[in-house]
Amino acid sequence: MITEKEHQRTLEKIKGGLATRVRVLVPQEACPVCRSIEGAYDFDDAPPLPPEGCTCEFGCRAYYAPVLDRFGP
Repeated sequence: MITEKEHQRTLEKIKGGLATRVRVLVPQEACPVCRSIEGAYDFDDAPPLPPEGCTCEFGCRAYYAPVLDRFGP
């Protein structure tokens, strides 16, 4: 299971790259709390991972991914 600190480092890496926003992705079998935060966010609005109240059977598996909506120079 990924720790909150590791998730935060990932978010910081995404911010420092070419991404314009960040997306929270969750597996299909995720709990309702995790499913409710799935989507794209401005960096400052991204919810912390794991979210408070997560009840995923094997621990939270939500993760951050970059949104790359600008391509090229």
